[in-house]
Amino acid sequence: MIPVALLALLTLQPTGEIARGYQDVVPAAQSGGATAPPTPAQAAKQAEDEARHKRDVENDIKIGKEYSADVDKETKPSEDKANIERVQRIGGELAKIANATPIQALWGDKRMSRFEYNFKVIQGKDVNAFSLPGGTIYVYDGLVKYVESDDELAGVLAHEISHASLRHVATLQREQSKLNIIQLPLLLLTLLSGRPEALMTGSLLSNAIGSGWSVKAEQAADFGGFQYMVQSKYNPTGLLTFMERLARDERMEPSIDWGIYRTHPPGRERAESLESFMKTYNIPIRRSMVTSTFKTTVQPGEKASLDILFGKRKLFTLGGSTAIARSDNAVQNLNAFFDSQPQMFEMTVTDDGWVMGRRQGLLKLEPEDAAAADIGFDAYRADALKQMRAAIFTLSYRIWNSR
Repeated sequence: MIPVALLALLTLQPTGEIARGYQDVVPAAQSGGATAPPTPAQAAKQAEDEARHKRDVENDIKIGKEYSADVDKETKPSEDKANIERVQRIGGELAKIANATPIQALWGDKRMSRFEYNFKVIQGKDVNAFSLPGGTIYVYDGLVKYVESDDELAGVLAHEISHASLRHVATLQREQSKLNIIQLPLLLLTLLSGRPEALMTGSLLSNAIGSGWSVKAEQAADFGGFQYMVQSKYNPTGLLTFMERLARDERMEPSIDWGIYRTHPPGRERAESLESFMKTYNIPIRRSMVTSTFKTTVQPGEKASLDILFGKRKLFTLGGSTAIARSDNAVQNLNAFFDSQPQMFEMTVTDDGWVMGRRQGLLKLEPEDAAAADIGFDAYRADALKQMRAAIFTLSYRIWNSR
């Protein structure tokens, strides 16, 4: 999310407009056949348009450097080398895609604008990031710590890149007659001061929200970022899970320092819209691939046993000589099962120890497992069923509570 006047990441709610056919994500191939050469008038207009576009891009770069100088005075660069390397590596990969990939623009400058993107990590616990004109993108240490995978971080950075590539600040300036180039840096610094409540009564913010530009900008940045991600090695589900957890945690954990987001919680329609969007494009929603919260893992247990966990919840203890082989197979089955968002009634454990999900065998429990857990086999089966159903409830509740 970007601060509200400079296009805060994940703060406002997109509508269903962005649900379109998958062919819109990847630019259509150029049709073959010869085309007539442009007339002198057409060639002159094309040259004029290209010159105007070049001036616009150069102006973005110029004012972006001015804003960046102000931001650098008000913030401190991160001292976490791992965070810096991670943001710059992922951001650099996405920047190359942005500069090579035309995308559909729902709002902003529909021309393809190329920038030399610059990614800066700054100190602070805020779960926050923002983009400046010309391609300078700031990410707080708190956000890097908050994401659960490179895919989630890529979703944030792709969203921010879209704000710059679609020239949202320039579009805002055109649509907001009262918001001029002198006021924008002041507004940015006020947002960074940590006192966004002071802005809530200001006419600038009221005008911006009232005009609907920020909703359009966030919707367009989500769609643009999504298009960049489908061209990358990163899973677009990361953008969805980041939205879901941010929305849920902001309501459930008020002790977290959300920075500028404290005044603009993300709406449930946003996550729902992206989820529907991904389904429309036949992109599987595999939360286990992009989060630790919804991932099944194996870790060493006591007495040479293995524990299978869903997030932080222990589901089973496996023992015996087949524990390793069974755990490897079980993790794949369980991740696929949980990714399908099952209901509790679809979970059973048979008398002979088969853990069944939607009538499919997920794992065969053995007497050695009960021995490793120091309980009888019947009690072990009952506990396994209890833990699986509790995990399903937690999964459903956490997803539902983000909406």
